[in-house]
Order: sequence, then C-alpha cells, then structure tokens
Amino acid sequence: MSPTAPTYGSATRLLHSLEDGAVSRRMRVLALYARDHAGTSHLAGILRQLETSGHGRLAVHMATVARDTGTLARHLAGPDHELRRAALRAVRDLPGEAVAPALDDAPTGLRRALYRALFHARRTGAADTLLPRVRAEYGDAEAAALLPACSPGQVVRHLPDLLHAVRSWRRLARRHPDVLLGHLRELGAENGGLPVRLPAWRRALQALDPVRPAGTGALVEELEPRGRRLLHLLPHAQRLPYRDGDRHQYPFRYPALPGGGRSVRELFQQMLHSPPSALSVLRAMPQPMSTAYLDRFVQERSGYGTLALLPYLGLLPRERAEAGARRALAQINVFQGRRARYADPHKDLDAIAHLPYGEAAGPLDDAAAAGDTDRRARGLARLVEATARTGDPRLLARVLAGRAERARAERDPVRRSLLCALASVAPPLLAEASLPALHRLLTDTLRSRDTSAGTRRSLRDLAARLLRHPRTREDADAVEWALEAYTGLVTRFGARGLGERGRPRSRPPWWSGPHRTPASSDSEPTLDQVLPRGAEGELHRRLAPVLDAARARGDFSPVVALARELGRRVHGVPEIREHLAAAVLHHAKTTSDIGTTRASDSAGTGTAGEAAKLYLTGRDARADALALFDADQAAARVPRVWEVLARHHTPSALRAALDAAEHRSADGRAWVPRTDRRVARDWPEPLRARVVDHLAGIADDHSLALDDREDALCELGSLPGTADRIAPYLDGPDTVLREAAVSALGRGDDPGRALDLVLAHADGPRSRAAGPAMSRCARAVAPSRLGPALARALDGPAKVTVRKAAARLLEHHRPPGGIERLVRVLDAGGGQHRDVRAAAAGALMRALDHPAALPALVRHVHGFTEVEVQFALLRVPPQACPPPLRKAAARMVASLPAPSRGHWRFQGWTSRWAPWADHDVDEVVEAVCDLDRDGEQAIQALGALVLAGKGADRIRGILGRLLAAVPGPEHGVPLRRSHRERGDSAHRRVRRVLRLLHGSTAVGGDGARVLEEQRRSVLGLLASRDEYLVEADAVVRRMIGAGIGAAGETHARSLAGLILLTARLMARRPALTWRTERLVRSMVGFRGDRVPLETLEEVVRHVFDTAARTDGAVGETVALVGLRIVERAGTETEWSGAWPELLSRAGDLGHGAVRVEAWRIAVE
Repeated sequence: MSPTAPTYGSATRLLHSLEDGAVSRRMRVLALYARDHAGTSHLAGILRQLETSGHGRLAVHMATVARDTGTLARHLAGPDHELRRAALRAVRDLPGEAVAPALDDAPTGLRRALYRALFHARRTGAADTLLPRVRAEYGDAEAAALLPACSPGQVVRHLPDLLHAVRSWRRLARRHPDVLLGHLRELGAENGGLPVRLPAWRRALQALDPVRPAGTGALVEELEPRGRRLLHLLPHAQRLPYRDGDRHQYPFRYPALPGGGRSVRELFQQMLHSPPSALSVLRAMPQPMSTAYLDRFVQERSGYGTLALLPYLGLLPRERAEAGARRALAQINVFQGRRARYADPHKDLDAIAHLPYGEAAGPLDDAAAAGDTDRRARGLARLVEATARTGDPRLLARVLAGRAERARAERDPVRRSLLCALASVAPPLLAEASLPALHRLLTDTLRSRDTSAGTRRSLRDLAARLLRHPRTREDADAVEWALEAYTGLVTRFGARGLGERGRPRSRPPWWSGPHRTPASSDSEPTLDQVLPRGAEGELHRRLAPVLDAARARGDFSPVVALARELGRRVHGVPEIREHLAAAVLHHAKTTSDIGTTRASDSAGTGTAGEAAKLYLTGRDARADALALFDADQAAARVPRVWEVLARHHTPSALRAALDAAEHRSADGRAWVPRTDRRVARDWPEPLRARVVDHLAGIADDHSLALDDREDALCELGSLPGTADRIAPYLDGPDTVLREAAVSALGRGDDPGRALDLVLAHADGPRSRAAGPAMSRCARAVAPSRLGPALARALDGPAKVTVRKAAARLLEHHRPPGGIERLVRVLDAGGGQHRDVRAAAAGALMRALDHPAALPALVRHVHGFTEVEVQFALLRVPPQACPPPLRKAAARMVASLPAPSRGHWRFQGWTSRWAPWADHDVDEVVEAVCDLDRDGEQAIQALGALVLAGKGADRIRGILGRLLAAVPGPEHGVPLRRSHRERGDSAHRRVRRVLRLLHGSTAVGGDGARVLEEQRRSVLGLLASRDEYLVEADAVVRRMIGAGIGAAGETHARSLAGLILLTARLMARRPALTWRTERLVRSMVGFRGDRVPLETLEEVVRHVFDTAARTDGAVGETVALVGLRIVERAGTETEWSGAWPELLSRAGDLGHGAVRVEAWRIAVE
C-alpha cells in the first residue's frame, strides 16, 4: 500500500468522496484504491460493505483489480446474474473449482459469456470439466459453443458428435485448426467428397482459410471435383498455388477482379464486357506480361475480332498498337457502312488515336471542332490522349492552350470529357508546360453555369493526381493549381464541391458488401489521402474567407465537409476546429437539425451532430465537450456532446443540462437524451433518478408528439429500476405506447419481472412486440424461473403468436423440463392450435439431441397432416440432426402422411433425407420407374443418392425402362394439353433424369469414370429413337464440354469422334441442322472453356477426311459441321494460318451444298 494513499473508514465515506465525480473518474479512483489496498483486511471490509449496501458491481470492480479471488468466486456463484457476469472478467485468475458454480442456474446470456471467457482466457481445464455437464443439461448446441475453449484431446473426442451443432466455425478454426482440418479430411474420404454445397461446410472451409491456407487448399483440391471453382471463396488458399500464376490464374500480386478472383477466364470476360475493370488489372502488369495476356485474349476469346482489342491498344508496344489500330479502323469503316444504324458513329476516333501522331492529329482536330457534341467530346479526349502519348510536353501545352481557349463556350459534357482525358495523362507531363492552360480551363469550368457533379469529380481527380504523384507533389506550381482547384470548388459549390459524404476511404473487399456484390473500383480518395504533409493549413488559409462568409450566413456545411475530408488532420488546423465548435453551438437548439428526436436514429445525422463528432475526438474531447457545455448548456442536446458529458463529467453538469432543457424546443419537440445502459448503471442514484424523472415527464406529457413520448419510453427502459415506471403504460389506451412499453421492458435490468409483465399483457395488438421482448428477457432469466413462465405462456390463454414464441424459446434455452413441455403439446392432440403444434414440432425437430424429442415425433407422425406442421418439420435440414439419429429421423420423415394441401418446397426438403432413408438404391430406382408412384419425389431422392455417391451407375437402366414406357410417334400424336392439365409421364421422367445426369459431378475416385460410362450408354439409348435425337445431341455436347481442356492427339481424335456422332444424328433429322451453330459455339465461342486453335485445326482435318469418304446426307452434314468450325475460327483469327486452306478444301469434299456455302464464305 502506498504511504500517501488515502484511507477511508467505510465504504460510505469512500463513495461520498466520489459522489460528484464523473463515471470514468469514479471507476478509476476505485480501481486505484483497490490496487493500493490489495490483500488487506481493510479492503475486505470495504468490499463487504459495498455488497450489503447495494453496490455489488463496484465491489466486483474493485475485487477484480485487487485480484481478490475469494470475493470474485462468491459473486460468481451468487444469485445476481449481472454480478456473476461482471465477475467473469477475472476468470483467468480463478481456480478451476470456482468456475464450475458459475453454471448453476445460469441464464443463456451468462452461459454464453462464460464460454467466451474460458476461450479467451485459455482455461482449457475448466472447459474440459464443464463440457459433459453442458451437453447433458443444455444440449449439443451449447456444447459446440464451449468446444473451442477445450483442449485438443477433448475436441478430437467430441467433434464428430458435435459437428452438426457448430456455429462458431472461426473460433474453432482459430484455436484447433489441425483438428478441424483432419476431421474434415476424414469425413471427405469416408463420403467420397466434401458436400461444399452446404453452407455449413463452406463456412468451415472459409474459417480455416486464413489459419491453414495450404492445408485447406490441398483438402479442397483433393476431395472436391470442383475445387478450382471453389477456391475463389478461399482467398488465402488461392494465393499459394497461384501466387505466380498459371494458365488459369494471373499472379496474385496484381489487383483482383470485381468478383474477388484472379481467373484468366473472368479477366477475358471483363475485357469484353467491362473494359475499365480489366484495364485496372492490365495496367498494373509489366508490359511484356500484359501483352502476353492480350495475345492470348485475341487468340482465344475475341469473338468480335480486332475491335475487342481496341480499348487495350495503349498497353501494346507502339508498332503493334499502330498495326492493330489500322486493322480496327478498317473493320469499323466496313461495319459502319453496312450497319450504320447499330454502329457507334464515333468509334473510329478510338482507333485513329493510336495511329502515328502526324497522321492522327488532323482527323482528331477536325473531330474536336465538329458540330456534333458527342463527336466533339470524343475527339477532344482522343486528341489529348494521342498528344500525351508522344511524350512531348511542349506539344501537349500547345494543344491544350488552343482547346482551353475554346472550352469557355463549350457545353459541360465536352469539358468533362476533356478533364477526364487530362486526369489520365501522366502528371509530370502536365506539370512541365501545361499549367497555364489548366488555370484557364479551371477558371472557365468554375464560372460555367452548367458544371455538373461529374465535371466536379473530374476536377478533383485531376487535382488528386497532381498531389499524389511523387514528382508533382514536390512541384510548387502543380500543388498551387491543385489547391486552387479545391478552393474554387468550395467557393463556387460549397459542400457539394468536395467528395461525396460517406464514401469509403479505400475500395472495400468484394466479400464485405451486402449480398457480396462487386464493389465499385471508382472510389475517390479523401483530402487527407492526397494532400502533402502540412498543406491542410495552406488550404484553410485560402478557404478562410469562404468559410467565414458561410458562417456569417449560418451555413456550416462547407466547414463540416472540409473537416470530414481532412480526417485527423483537422487537429492541426485550430481555425477549422473553432468553426466546428461554432457549428455545434449555433445549431444546438435546433432539434430537427441535430437529430435527437428519434432515439432509434443514428446520432448526429444533421450538421451539428456531425460537427460534434468531428470536433470531439482525440485526447482533448472531454475538455472540449465541457467547454461547449459551459458556453451554452443547450449544447448538451447534441448526441455526441451528451455522450462525452455522461461518461466523463460530473453529475452536477448533467443535472444542470437536464434542468436547462425544457420539454419543448423551438419547434415543439422534446429532448430525449440517449442513455447508455453501461454508463447509467454507474451513475449515482440521485442522477439516475433525475434522468428517469426527465424521461418519465416526457412520456407522461400528452401534449407532446407521440414520437417523442415513444422515444422517451424506450430510453427509460435502458435505465436501472424503471420497470415499475413503465408498467402502467401496458394498460394505457394508446397502442403505440403499449408496444413501446413492452419493447422497453425487454431492455431493462430486471428481466425476470419484465418477462412476467410482458406475458401478463401480451394480448391484443401488443403481441406483435411481445415476441422480441420475450426473446431479450429470456437470455437473462434463470432457467429455474424461465421454464415455468414459458410453460404458462405455452398453455395459454395468450395469443397464438406468444405461444409460438414460447415454444421456440423453450427449445433454444433448454430450461429444465422444457423439451418435455413441448412433448406434452403434441400429446394434447387437437386441443392445440395448428400453428402452436407446428411450432412445437419444429422445436422438437431442432432438439433431436434430447432423448424425448424423436420418440415424441415418431408417436405423432401420422397425425401431422397440416401443412404448417410438415413445413416446420421439413425445413430443418438433415445436417442439423445428430449423425446417429439421422436414419431414425429419415424414417420419421418418410412416414409423414400426405399433407392437407401441397407446397412447392416439400419435395426438395423430403429428398434431402434420402441418403439416410431405409430404402436402398433398388427401391429408389423402382420408384422412379413406377409410373403409379410419385415420380418427382423419387427423382429428387435419386438425385440426393447420386450426390452422396450412390446409384450413379443405375441411370442407364432407369432411362432404358422409362424409354420403353414412352409410346413413340408411330403410335400417333397425342392431344396437347395445358400445363396444369399435364400430369406425370414417362417422357417427363426421362427429361428429369437426363437433367440429373447433366448436373451430376464426379464423386469419389471412380465418380468421373462412372458418369462418363453412363453418358456413353445413355447416348446409345437415345440415338436409337429418332424422337430423342435432341436429347442425344445435348448429351454429346455435355461430353464435349467435359473433354475440353485436354491437349494432344488423343483429345483431337476423341473430339472429332463426338462431332462426327453429332453430325450423323443431325443427318437423320434434317430439321435439327440448326443446332450445328450451338455445337460450334460450345467449342469456339467466347463463353466457357474453349478448344485450342491448334487442336481445333486437327479436329477439322479429321472431320473433313471422314466427310470425303462418306456419301449422302451424312457426309454432307459432317462437312457442314466442319465448315462452320472453319468459318468461326477463321473469323476470329482474321483468316490467318491454315484456315483459308481448310476453307478451300471444304469445297473439294464432293458435296455440292458444302461447296456453295464455302464459296459464299470466301467471297464475303
């Protein structure tokens, strides 16, 4: 103990000395006092006095600092759940025997907090001891939540039984990555692959990805046939094998595509459909690498010829770019001449810009002076780009000087196009001689009356480029122009002259957005990211007159926008902070602006609120908030000011703020202070009572707006001991206030009493708010009290909504006897409402780990005829069921009677249980082939078996039996019926089984071989019947698609064989020859995997050899297929290589129709 530390004779004197201290100071002083008197009898006496006088939280706080394990262990086993939870902070220092009592009659929230505390404190011994008890008392879900805190041995022992209940995959992967990875590998080896279609498995792999990227990647590629496609969801694992890139992935050192991947195939698709996204990747590569990808793009993907390469000519060497521009210009002229209606009339300028400057300058200068606005804008931008490409700063300055003179009279789209082009020019090239022209352009743009938001953005982009480049940011003239640009934008447009509010400081990762939509790559940097060090002061000096004038008008939006752009740098400019303080004080009394009338709104949506958030940051926030309050007590109405005062300043200041605040403001609204429950519980009792009286007065004032009264009532629930003040509103006449009271009770500090009040008043319209309030209360109510309360609610006479919520809560929280109470609901039979029975049945289905759940469902399964009950049962997936019980649960699902009415989800949900059903593959096959049984459900079951690695070898036999049951056209054409009148038939089952075959993937080591054999066998069946040649053609195209990607002579011959087979099928039905184009597109199209041109050339030679030896319609069809391949490949390669010779050979095959088609292609 320090010899100078003060000593108080009692806890009362200690608290009295801190009565008028701030919350943060009180807690700090108490912590220091406990540290100085740790281990003394004096501190023990103080702690006991605090406990007996109702200050148990302060006693726990001091005992934690002093490491008084006896006091902490006593509170951990005490009756007050809030104090037990507070004592968990010291669980690292407590002996193991002191941790176990924390589980006694602990609410769900306290139990979950205990599991997290054990995990973070690494108390594996205590977790191992508690795991069997947790599983026995509260089920598999809570045992799985505790599992990450256990030792590796316990995880290895219990993970197989608890894997179905794991929800915290990241925590488990972070603490036991090798155990989880090994178990997933074992499961994959047993089941013939990983069921990555299931969300839980994907989450497990994504959790392992940052911890064990190499092992995760190896596991996916080893056990999952589509592992390459799945790796884009595992960014860390993807970096390892493709760090330096390969044929399918470009190197990871370069930016990702909008979808988050680095696939070459996706890059080529972006090059076709979104050139800006592709350019951001290609520009980051060295020129040899980007050129190699462009060459490959031309060879493999460019279905539009040279035009597809036009946006990327600037990345090629000068000579190649000029040659490509000439070819593109020739194609553009031809296309515009033939299809002027559909052509871009200004696309020729894009090609001309890449010609030698002496040749391109004239046409581009003429286009820049054209009468058409669009052509003038495009020509001006391309002229600037072509001039910049020369690298001559003097030439660029002369061009800009002439164009800047004319820009004054131009329309906004033309100026915007010019500014965008300038923003893409190298900043040193601009800064060397073009700054005078930029000054003129800036002046004219700011003076123009039609300057748009896009043009303002272009000006900011150009200024940011000059400020961020390492050479121009040291150039005083370039920095001068950039600062002048920002100054002019704010002067002319105010806050709109700066960037958009709320934009991200950097491009967010692709997976962070809602629904994982690709993030925009066009993110604008903020001022603090572009300004050189110290330049913020100079910028303010230039803007000072503008900001002062706006302040005189009462407009603080420009300074708030400037402070938002500067970020932390605003602390280095005291004048801006002074403006922010003035903004807070100016708007403090305008509640509509500071956004305090709605407690649920985000704090500080107005100018004053945002100014306060920017002003009250850093080390001086406490003093600054007090200074604002001293200057005007109405400043406490600003949310950020009140938040700092409530936490860091004296109760006297808070009482003064409440005394100064009238219930009504100038606009007739009331001030409802936001109260943080964690801060309010440490306030002195008189201050809490004062805040409660203030909020209760607003809620009682009938002359105030209903929104204000509702907000006050909701905030009242955040304060301790307010349940009795809220209870009268439960019987009030206003529905809004009744629901607000129910919601507020759910946030109170006495959840047990709140739950009783909510259940007692959960009738009528209040039942809408009762469910959420019951859920919040149930997390903090002891199981011994929660179980009877929910059982009473389940029995009625509460509304059905409340009884359904009670059923779900009994399963989720597992109080003693809760599952048995759900069983009694089913035993009651028809005496219960169907929705209550459905909720109880669904809850039992989710609680199959309890020994009473599954027997109860089995007993009553034949009475589950209501759709609602079956929906609740079937929506629970098999993967949520304990593995040992899945077969029994599948039998129960199979025993469900026919529902009272159909539902479109039932068939799919029922088929999920097929792998665990009693019937074997033979039974499913018989059901598929038996037209008197439900075919859709049987085929769904077959699909589930195939996915599990069973029954794939029976598909050929199934189709053979179904085809035998289909009467062919020789028996006549039946009447066509409407979709609703058409029932099940053998033909429809054939189509469904074929779709199943097409969508199946290889499972296990022999999966690919089995599927390939089945496709070949099925092809023979289909080819034997003319009416199924369309389906046979689809099977062949699937086989071609599966074979694309291999290389060599064997692949070419097998591919030629499949093409010949397709041609023979088409020859039997001339009406199908139009499908030739679809076949060719699958090999030479710009989508999907493609056949290399070398292999394709060899395929065509095989096809032509066969066509020359075959007479009649078959030979002619074979030759036509080969001719279509030659036509498409020759167009892509601009008839280079061997394709002209192959076209000539097509005319010499001996088939007249083929010779005519070849002639037309040659002369086109």
